[in-house]
Amino acid sequence: MISCSCHLSNKDHALTTTHSITAASKHNLRLYTKQTEYNVDLIEIVEGSGTSILDDVKIIYKEEFSEVLKEYNEGKRADRKIKDYLKYVSDNKKNDVAAEVILQIGDMEFWKDKSIEQWKAMTPLLKEQLEVFKATVPEFKVASAVMHLDEKSPHMQVIGVPIATGYQRGMKKQVAKTKVFSKERLEEIQVILHDHAEGLIKNHPEIFGDETLKPKEKGRNNDMSKEFYIRCKQQQYEKLQAQVEELEVQRDSLIEEQKVVMVETDKVVAEAIDKVADTEMKKEFIRYATLDNPKTALGKLVSGAFRKFKEWWEIYKKPVVLEETRESTLGKLARLKKEITEKDKNAFRKQIRNNEWER
Repeated sequence: MISCSCHLSNKDHALTTTHSITAASKHNLRLYTKQTEYNVDLIEIVEGSGTSILDDVKIIYKEEFSEVLKEYNEGKRADRKIKDYLKYVSDNKKNDVAAEVILQIGDMEFWKDKSIEQWKAMTPLLKEQLEVFKATVPEFKVASAVMHLDEKSPHMQVIGVPIATGYQRGMKKQVAKTKVFSKERLEEIQVILHDHAEGLIKNHPEIFGDETLKPKEKGRNNDMSKEFYIRCKQQQYEKLQAQVEELEVQRDSLIEEQKVVMVETDKVVAEAIDKVADTEMKKEFIRYATLDNPKTALGKLVSGAFRKFKEWWEIYKKPVVLEETRESTLGKLARLKKEITEKDKNAFRKQIRNNEWER
């Protein structure tokens, strides 16, 4: 007997943020730099762009929430408005941004000895399962559906946005995974997909032979297979690996910034050292220049040069500087005297006017 599975992402595998959707996109669309474990030629894009699942989710958010978001923001203060509903849901983490469903008929034990032709023959059958799922849960707006034939068994990974309406508080329409996929609803979905899968198995003996479908276990809203847990662990590992790669990029960026800072710091330190050295050099030069009786050859050279410079200064430069200073000083004094005189005149005129008024 073989199993029929419809797994809903939950807990560590839930799509709670836009970053988690990006990680799922990398896995589902095989957007790896190095394709070591997967084969991009053995996947088929059933729904979505096939380039970015996050972009596909953004389109659904725009189509489904633009009008209700505009209505919600009307009349509200700027700090209470929601500018970007997708970012709002991703940041507050009260609701999952999206949900992922994995559709599968038969586990890895069943599929391990089947031919690639039998694997490929599952694509139209799982497309049928997808249509049944969509008809059963119309509130789940599919953003991406990808058929995988490069893992342990053929399966389809579907990412979409679960939407509920009729809210009295907040936006009238909101993303709502727990409301759309309640326990009772999941059991109903499992029964419908189980019955449809039973028909597919009977109608396709070229794939399933005389196998029959395991009965749905009462009280369970999913059929957890060993393979499902293995796949979840693999996705979790890939998610952590993506985070490590991102941290490595950040580390490399910080190292480059550190190098730039070190170069600038060394430059500033070198300039400061040069200034100190230059100041000390000038002090030493003045000391040599003002020696009365220098003993060394350097002292005699500097002292002699300074005396000649001083003689030149006294004869040619000092008189010019003194004259310029004298004219500048006299000019300032003349302007100051004029200002004082004007003030005295104004005060005298004011006093005369006051005396005439008293008379």
